[in-house]
Amino acid sequence: MSDQPTLGDSYFLSYSRDDESIAMRFAHDLRERGIAMWVDQLDIRPSERWDRAIERAVCECRGLVVILSPRSVASDNVADEISFAIDSGKSVLPIMIERCTLPLRITRMQVINATASYDKALEQCVCELQRAAGSPPSQAKPAPTLKGIADPEVLATAKARLTGVVGPIAGILVDKAARRACSAKELYELLTEHIEDESDRERFRKLAGAGAPTAAQAAAPVAKIEPSPVGAAEIARAGSVLTQYLGPIATVVARREGTRAASPDELQQRLAALIPNEAERAEFLRQVR
Repeated sequence: MSDQPTLGDSYFLSYSRDDESIAMRFAHDLRERGIAMWVDQLDIRPSERWDRAIERAVCECRGLVVILSPRSVASDNVADEISFAIDSGKSVLPIMIERCTLPLRITRMQVINATASYDKALEQCVCELQRAAGSPPSQAKPAPTLKGIADPEVLATAKARLTGVVGPIAGILVDKAARRACSAKELYELLTEHIEDESDRERFRKLAGAGAPTAAQAAAPVAKIEPSPVGAAEIARAGSVLTQYLGPIATVVARREGTRAASPDELQQRLAALIPNEAERAEFLRQVR
């Protein structure tokens, strides 16, 4: 545990959930190059309240690395994180992954352009963060030899499978276990520690073998379901409210339950049932309605 960087030495990763794939790629690659990164999906403990953990991280971090895209510049959460960092005197390093109109508060900042070359942008990002930390490139730490699985297909499959056993917290558990595993089999072994029932543990463990379907195959039945009578806007709004109780997996759960619900009210009840605490269930229903 002593080797873990403190939050004050880490950079907070700000991004839109719609850009999760490339944001997590940047986080993984920056960590491998010795840059301490704080990432919500990897560093928030299951027992922590999501909103409070985010607020604490933004307050205590060294600075902000923000992934810019049309989705992120339209996000109120990303805008709040940028504003708080600037108002607190923290450094902000913008990385543009897709052409977009820059937020007003960072128009005068140097923006790293990743639209043409990811690798070049990554190296520029490393150099900037090392310079800001007072470490010249020649003194940079060598990329550590770490365990870790970054294959999005493997992770998506594991999340889909584990969600059916332990519920919405599966996404957080998979992301944390992925940092410690060297293979899909080891990933599944680590995840079985969170499954109480022995038969469920054994069944889940076997899914790491050749017979485990890919995430695309696992999602195929959903594509055949008839369009939900619940509108996309209603599903998105419910998922957004649910995020403060279940974390980022909430949006996935909301879309899934939205295909099964016959009305907005049924969708709300389905999602409320996933919140363990009775008071929080009632508060969720009050907010979403």
